[in-house]
Amino acid sequence: MKNYKKELSILGSTGSIGRNALAIPSICDDLSIHALIAGENINLLTEQSLSFRPKYVVISNKEKYTELKSNLFGTGVKVKSGHEDIIDVISKTTDIVLSAISGSAGIEPTFTALNNSEKLAIANKESIVTCGHLLFNKNINTKTEIIPVDSEHNAIFNLLKKTEQNNLKKIILTASGGPFLNTAPEQLKNVTVEDALKHPTWNMGKKITIDSATMINKGLEVIEASYLFGIDHSKISVIVHPESIIHGMVSLNDGTTNALLAIPDMRIPIANALFGADENAREFINIDLSEIGRLTFSKPDNTRFPALEMARDALNIGTQALIAYNAVSEVAVQNFILKKISFSDINNIIKKSLLYAKTLKNMDVSNLYNILSLDEHFRCYASDIIKEIMVA
Repeated sequence: MKNYKKELSILGSTGSIGRNALAIPSICDDLSIHALIAGENINLLTEQSLSFRPKYVVISNKEKYTELKSNLFGTGVKVKSGHEDIIDVISKTTDIVLSAISGSAGIEPTFTALNNSEKLAIANKESIVTCGHLLFNKNINTKTEIIPVDSEHNAIFNLLKKTEQNNLKKIILTASGGPFLNTAPEQLKNVTVEDALKHPTWNMGKKITIDSATMINKGLEVIEASYLFGIDHSKISVIVHPESIIHGMVSLNDGTTNALLAIPDMRIPIANALFGADENAREFINIDLSEIGRLTFSKPDNTRFPALEMARDALNIGTQALIAYNAVSEVAVQNFILKKISFSDINNIIKKSLLYAKTLKNMDVSNLYNILSLDEHFRCYASDIIKEIMVA
């Protein structure tokens, strides 16, 4: 008798996380693909659909619907397009949803997966940062298990499963330091987009690569960790580890520290989130420390990377500041990539937005509609700052 295969829907199948997920060895031996959802990359989405034959395929850009429909004619795959169809498909009950859409565009689809899936493997940082107080509210999320996909959080998730709660002292997130680890702070205003995209360890999308260069990414991860593990940020440390071999550590009250080591291969934490660490093992390469030679560590330089401390400031201010940090950093990074502002402008824009967020009192963030409205408000605020910079 054939075993039942759990169904998987991927939000962002053509992005870095989605591509890595579909590259996990023999993924279809254990899962059937319910839906592949993507934004613009119609050629790759067509290729994925022909290879994995999902029940549904959805492209966000409605203008590409006809071409995609033609590409998949006769395959039996149901082709849809646009935001409403994305929400409709994710609303259908399925076993696992991998949330891998980058940016705030992934918030509503991720939230829609809540209670419509058995497991939410989450890589969309923005959903946790802006909606963490809802995602982890047991009165709202009544049945969906949330598993982190990011290598750092997935490492901590697995370490904590082996940790007695009363023995936990703090968790430690590692950071590669990005391409500007040793660049003098005064020189950062002159770095180019091309410089910022040269990550020394990971191969990622443009936004997350720039976020790594500014350490906005690590700031978002501190916020995420606070929600994911129900821990105050004062008990979350960050250490720079350029080799990216140790992905997370847990310090215990008994004087010991446990660490998770692995090669920098995103398929490993994705497979862990989808399948679990102790089942359906994949043939990934284990670390050989004799080949690596040495591992190095240092404290983050808050002068060079102020975005990390600003994330802690946002946590102290409240949810509206977390929404501001997320929305404004995304707008600023997009404009840096478009070469409209300098690298240093990114941090200045975030700083101004947090000061503004601090003035907003008693904001209603009790539902997704209000959160998305506030998200849009801060995006407009950031765009206004950028216009002032451009005419200065």
